[in-house]
Amino acid sequence: MAVTSRSLIKRSPVVVKVGTKAIEACKIMYQNNIGSVVIVDEKGYPVGIFTERDVLRAVACGKNLNDNVENLGTFGKLITVKPNSPIGEIAEKMVKNNIRHLVVVDEEGKLVGVVSIKDIVNEKHVLDFLVRSELSWEGGTD
Repeated sequence: MAVTSRSLIKRSPVVVKVGTKAIEACKIMYQNNIGSVVIVDEKGYPVGIFTERDVLRAVACGKNLNDNVENLGTFGKLITVKPNSPIGEIAEKMVKNNIRHLVVVDEEGKLVGVVSIKDIVNEKHVLDFLVRSELSWEGGTD
């Protein structure tokens, strides 16, 4: 069975609406033990993402966490994949864009879920591949 973004989604996406204070989003992420929340518009469509990295960046830059999530997170230039996107495409987008969370949307742009780097690494065959790769490097000649 091919590994796609749909098969990597492990839970329903957690969302916050545009206008939510970043400190509230932080509390939601903590309560749900997650590293991101999807920012949605009034119709429920994803328009951004607010992540742990955004919190760290905001604190380090002296920003106020009472500011809205759309001002501190990624807003308006959301990187997404479709439900049938293969694991290779997902990993490539993450590496290329230096991100750890990808929003999955359907053909109409409706939110399906979120795939994190943790979801990819937790795939058994991915771990097996990484272990085999590490073993081949150890046996190589440098």
